[in-house]
Amino acid sequence: MMPTLARVGLHLRPLVMADAPAWFAYLSLPGAVEHTSWSLDGIEVLYPQIAASHPFRGDAPVLFAIVDDLDELVGTVGFHTVFDDPRGGEIAYNLHPAHWGRGIASEACAAVTQWGLHERGYARVDAYALDSNSASQRVLDKCGFRRVRLETGLRSVRGAPRDFWLYRREA
Repeated sequence: MMPTLARVGLHLRPLVMADAPAWFAYLSLPGAVEHTSWSLDGIEVLYPQIAASHPFRGDAPVLFAIVDDLDELVGTVGFHTVFDDPRGGEIAYNLHPAHWGRGIASEACAAVTQWGLHERGYARVDAYALDSNSASQRVLDKCGFRRVRLETGLRSVRGAPRDFWLYRREA
């Protein structure tokens, strides 16, 4: 079973290679990845992520496209990392900046988190938010994640080590 959105006009479907140009285009917009550890040196960095995504293999990463009724890409959400002990995954999401502030990320994050916990049998779902990314922190709060701890220097952002909050939701 696939995760679904209650919102009229938006749907989730598996991300496919044909989505890469639209995904790269909006991630390249000013501010789109400002508060993330994304390093977008070219569209090629997206291909391995899409290729690794397998929604029907429980031990594999999975990325979903958030699309409108015309199948235009609005964003992505999914588990880019899956771990075994305890069974779970790390969720991430992003939206085209034109769709920010509408609750779409919160709804997609909640739907895919529930899907991971119930359909994939995850014991927990982790998420990381850059300490300066208050919007992402609000999304995780709305989705029932709890803030666990600040991970100092966890990931590089534009060449500098930065601090990220670890959030967790357990089954």
